[in-house]
Amino acid sequence: MKQVEIWRSQAAATLAFLVPKIAGSTINEKDGLVDDLVRALNNLPARPEDRQPYAGILPAADLPTWRSRAALTLQASVPKIPDVEGSIFDGAIDDLIRFLRNLPPRTTGRSPYSGLFPAANLTTWRKQAAQTLVAAIANITDPKTNSADGRIDDLIRVMSGLTLRPILRKPYEGLYQAPNLTEHRKLAARRLEQLITGLKDDFNPKDVLVDSTIRVLNNLSPRRPDQEPYEGLYPPTAQVNQDNTSGLITQEQLIAIAPYAQRDRLAKLLPHLNTTMQRYAITTPLRKAHFLAQLGHESDGFNTNEEYASGAAYEGRRDLGNTQAGDGVRFKGRGLIQVTGRTNYADCGRALGVDLISNPRRLADFDLACLSAGWYWDTRKLNNHADRDDILTITKIINGGTNGLADRQSYLARAKRVLRA
Repeated sequence: MKQVEIWRSQAAATLAFLVPKIAGSTINEKDGLVDDLVRALNNLPARPEDRQPYAGILPAADLPTWRSRAALTLQASVPKIPDVEGSIFDGAIDDLIRFLRNLPPRTTGRSPYSGLFPAANLTTWRKQAAQTLVAAIANITDPKTNSADGRIDDLIRVMSGLTLRPILRKPYEGLYQAPNLTEHRKLAARRLEQLITGLKDDFNPKDVLVDSTIRVLNNLSPRRPDQEPYEGLYPPTAQVNQDNTSGLITQEQLIAIAPYAQRDRLAKLLPHLNTTMQRYAITTPLRKAHFLAQLGHESDGFNTNEEYASGAAYEGRRDLGNTQAGDGVRFKGRGLIQVTGRTNYADCGRALGVDLISNPRRLADFDLACLSAGWYWDTRKLNNHADRDDILTITKIINGGTNGLADRQSYLARAKRVLRA
């Protein structure tokens, strides 16, 4: 699964939670943003100025029902956003190659590089384009700058995000320090090779719209220009091996590991557990076994997403950041590895892109109950201890002691047997 696909799945779950909770009993600006997003993702015409949000795209209903239906629509639509192959720069690279080689311009509708190189994937074409440009620039022998130099300079500036060259400035001036034109061209060829081989595909504009909508609904600051869509909302997924150690666990395996769990709860947890384990590189059988063993004990056999006690015992616990009246109950242990206290809620929410200070109960929802456990596991570097099969150290880090060690060992033995760890 690609990084952006994981992020889209997480964004879909976030929108499904946030949209029904839009404050207010009357239509407001946030409803307009949601309507715009639903229309964009489903390729519908823009909403007329005199039409209220949701009208025309959802059956007539009261506002809470409209919001709930819009949430379900977004939850289904966001994961289906298609990837965009290629970049706007690919066309400019193709144009420059054709110019330097005195070839006819690319036919309208033809993909960049098509007709320049034999059929191949885009990565191969870009490598060939970089090599071709290096050779073509080396063959420029004019002792003075010419139109080719101007186009080379222009492409470097655009791909590097630099301002365009002033009209009175010669090509390469302001880009590099070099003793002569030949060396300028060599440096330009080298820079183009770096830019082309490192080129990334463009983002789908729909991803940008989803990102901005989530930030508004969650009262977060706008995405920085240097960030990809979803970056800063969700942490990047650790690299996952593409061998059989990264396979998803099945419902049958989870039941065998947690035989006393409610089956309907396991069905709801399973997809989020798999997403979490992929995201945090819990991908070997031994890592999975240790992770699931600890979660099994901490969550009463996967039967609860929050601690049974009220949380009043945490009132006034400054070591947990509980400095305001009611913080103990408000920030009681939630998640499959129970995150507890204002400080931990803030840290976890910041990492997962969710405002858990304003919405602490959100941590008990199935997706965040799993993801918060993965976040805790990752920030404490527990994969390293799992690789050494060290349940004692893992238990001490999670529990602060060895409470429930025998139960954790029992879960671990079952998980190892089921996962063949």
